[in-house]
Amino acid sequence: MEPIIKTEALTKVYNPKTNPVKALDSIDLEIQKGDIYGIIGLSGAGKSTLVRCFNLLEKPTSGTVTVRGQELQSLTPRELRRARTQISMIFQHFNLLMQKNVEQNICFPLYINKVKKAEAHARCMELLEIVGLSDKAKAYPSQLSGGQRQRVAIARALATNPEILLCDEATSALDPQTTSQILSLLKEINERYGITIVIITHEMAVVREICSHVAIVDKGRIVERGTVDEIFDSPKTDEAKRFVLYREKNMNFEGGQGI
Repeated sequence: MEPIIKTEALTKVYNPKTNPVKALDSIDLEIQKGDIYGIIGLSGAGKSTLVRCFNLLEKPTSGTVTVRGQELQSLTPRELRRARTQISMIFQHFNLLMQKNVEQNICFPLYINKVKKAEAHARCMELLEIVGLSDKAKAYPSQLSGGQRQRVAIARALATNPEILLCDEATSALDPQTTSQILSLLKEINERYGITIVIITHEMAVVREICSHVAIVDKGRIVERGTVDEIFDSPKTDEAKRFVLYREKNMNFEGGQGI
């Protein structure tokens, strides 16, 4: 089966001419359609850079990123914009427009894609029901809890009916109970709509609770990958053993976004 996301020899070097920092080093990775795939590692390991390469928010120095059968670097700017409608993203700090209400936030990507106002409103109300916020359409982000804001961000990410949802530390700013609720919502979305979800996290509990597969990133390289049970029950590499045994003992990885 053709993977929905595939990287080959993916490399990212910051400041290559002055003070080179290799954030990603020849990453080969395949993610299958419908997976909930976790990418974990210490702060600075390169995991956030990796996920931002999946939609070219970060442009690789070399290597290829293929999503839904399209090599992203070969696309024209117009084609890339169209491809990105199928690759949505949610973030640790929600990235909502604070001066716009919930409905306006969710409809924003639809308006960009020239969806008519009545159609956008109907889609918004459908999404608010899915995320459990049907009564919050006219509320502003400042009136919502952190969990509610993240639900709005998820609804906005789903507005264009994407096939892929990228979650970059999406639960790190939430308390444990709210984290569990958001993870349950993501799992329901995955099961109901078949959306492939990629979760970047330093939290071991997140991977345990929701992911089907996981890759461990260390110093810009994938040191081990497999099913969650395989990695956590019998890690093979020294790096994976160190990460899993030590971090599981301490409940989670070090905080921070990393590079």
